[in-house]
Amino acid sequence: MKNLFVSSEKIVLRSYQQEPTFRLIGCLFLLAGFLQIPVLFFAGIVWKDNQAQTNRRIQLTAAANDLQAKLGNLKETRQKLAQIQQWEPVVKNRLPCGAVLAAIERAVPRNTVLERIAIEPSRFQVVPVAGGTYRVPLLYAVSIQGSLRFGARDALDTFSTELKKRLGLQNIHSSLLAPVDELIPFALAFSIVPTGNYSALGVQRIADPDRL
Repeated sequence: MKNLFVSSEKIVLRSYQQEPTFRLIGCLFLLAGFLQIPVLFFAGIVWKDNQAQTNRRIQLTAAANDLQAKLGNLKETRQKLAQIQQWEPVVKNRLPCGAVLAAIERAVPRNTVLERIAIEPSRFQVVPVAGGTYRVPLLYAVSIQGSLRFGARDALDTFSTELKKRLGLQNIHSSLLAPVDELIPFALAFSIVPTGNYSALGVQRIADPDRL
């Protein structure tokens, strides 16, 4: 009676050994199993690439957020720099009156007495700045009045020539008045155009480094 009971494993094994249909099905199962190996391999590669791209996007997003935060902190600095740039023409067109007066004093010849020196701005340009506008002078008119000792008329020409050299002038209008008590009054008038560079007067430019 034991031989009448056969296990299902033996039945499948016997069918595989004797029937070609079962052999074909088994081969198909084995082939499908082998085909899954490269599929799983390429799926792993794709997943790894996706993970790398995801991590890269996260890093780029963090870097962009950090950059935006830094730019936000620099906003106030940019505003201050813009205000400084607005004041650039104002500072550039300022005339160092002290240096001009010192140059005039060094150019005064002997037998010459100065009585009055006037420096007046003219020909203004309106420049918009933070909080309003500023009138920037485009020209400075300088007038000098003084007296020469009697018999020293040539001193006026010497004075004019020295002023041209020290101040970089092209034209100086000069005039002599009627003598008074052995003195000859004179008047000089000229204009100075501000350029921002007064190295000839011994004034150092702001952009130049300190010379220690």
